[in-house]
Amino acid sequence: MRKIKRITHLRSEKKRLRQQQTELEKQIRNDWRTLRHTFEPAGLAREALSSCTEWVTRKLLKR
Repeated sequence: MRKIKRITHLRSEKKRLRQQQTELEKQIRNDWRTLRHTFEPAGLAREALSSCTEWVTRKLLKR
């Protein structure tokens, strides 16, 4: 952590920390949104179908 000598430095540091907090909160919201989307029933079905299709394709290509 930096050593703060003046009130202006303190204010600018508070502003920087608030901006960093806002960015981190936004990133957390996006991560949760992605996670929820991944575990929706349609998302799980899509993933299962894709995985089965890839498996069948690999088996057919080995012949």
